[in-house]
Amino acid sequence: MKNLQAVFAELKYAYAQVPFYQALLDAHDIDLSKEESYAQFQKIPFTEKKDYRVNFPKGVIARDAVMDSPLICSHRSSGSSGERLITLEIGLLLFERALQSAMHHPAILEKFLNDDRTIARYAAPNCSDVECANPNSTIEDRTLAEGTVVLPVYHDFLTTSESMIDRTIAEIEQISPDLFYVDPTYFAFLLREYKKRGLKPPQIPVLSSYTAATSVAKRQIAEFYDMSFQYSELLSSTEFGWVASECPHGTLHLNEGAFFMELVPMTEIQREDQAFSELVISSTDNGVCPHIRYRTGDVVTLVNTPCPCGSDHRGIVMHGRLSSFIYQKGVPLYSPQEIDWAIGAPNWLDQFQLEQLSDDMFQLKLMTNDQYQPGMHDNVLASLHTLFNFDCSIEVTICDYIPAERSGKFNFVKGVSL
Repeated sequence: MKNLQAVFAELKYAYAQVPFYQALLDAHDIDLSKEESYAQFQKIPFTEKKDYRVNFPKGVIARDAVMDSPLICSHRSSGSSGERLITLEIGLLLFERALQSAMHHPAILEKFLNDDRTIARYAAPNCSDVECANPNSTIEDRTLAEGTVVLPVYHDFLTTSESMIDRTIAEIEQISPDLFYVDPTYFAFLLREYKKRGLKPPQIPVLSSYTAATSVAKRQIAEFYDMSFQYSELLSSTEFGWVASECPHGTLHLNEGAFFMELVPMTEIQREDQAFSELVISSTDNGVCPHIRYRTGDVVTLVNTPCPCGSDHRGIVMHGRLSSFIYQKGVPLYSPQEIDWAIGAPNWLDQFQLEQLSDDMFQLKLMTNDQYQPGMHDNVLASLHTLFNFDCSIEVTICDYIPAERSGKFNFVKGVSL
């Protein structure tokens, strides 16, 4: 397995430096002098978000870390899965992790290697530590320490005013960015606004992150960009930075050059046709905040065929989180990714949301465009019924607005409460 020796070195570092890990390993009688095998590594208990929230900062930060160092970056999660999580890490380590992942896509890597690059970010305001929803903020107010310009947008992006949209488009022209770093649903909305104004966005690479890119969002991005050359989807997290990135062939490759990655089978999902796993990550670079066997909550499947790009890093399909799965009798069955595959990318659809109200009742909201004609959604309904393979009622609402979550992120599937 990749980085097995490195992760044991990280484990010893965490035991010596981090009170939480010293207590955890002692409590489970983990002997670090034994053989460094994967079987031995599997004896270490899993860790998760609540461990870091409860023990932050003193319990999870390395003792030798210089907390007031300008080299240390602080990041907050958006809070979409609960309380916001604060993570501290050395900025250079985060950059090196990003470079390891960017190597899967030449156009993205080229921009990251350019010291003079300007990145334009368009995503939920909670995804950054600047107030991009404030209509009075300036570009200087919204420029991060490393030079990224966070573009203005409301927390509930579909309610963003026309004047702020005009301002965003004007700022993009003013700063002339080298790379877009975007939430795909937000970006699809912005591209619709470009189209409505008869304008075209700059032809630069697009790095899609924060939330999963639906087929509908990607169809709209593809109207302006070459998806095999200019577009890459990124799986990232507050805790680790860049976890996986998409190559030009469309495979999402794990960042196995920077982390020790485990795909742990999920027995909770009782499906014979899909082998779902949870992505579990361990850091390997002796940072400020080491993570060992950290449960990300991300549900994935492994791509079993070699990728034409030649990478030996495993490919995965990101399916979402259990909280957004479709449930039957308390058991998760169908993933958000499978819902997206069923709905597809019809040219009359701009955005959608499927909400499960009970075991057999659903509401499907469809934001359509001027290509929609009555009855066109029947094929979408048929695809969903075929996927579910159980009796259910799906109420369809044709609308021009679907609210985002309080975090600002947009969930295209809302599962029943666990």
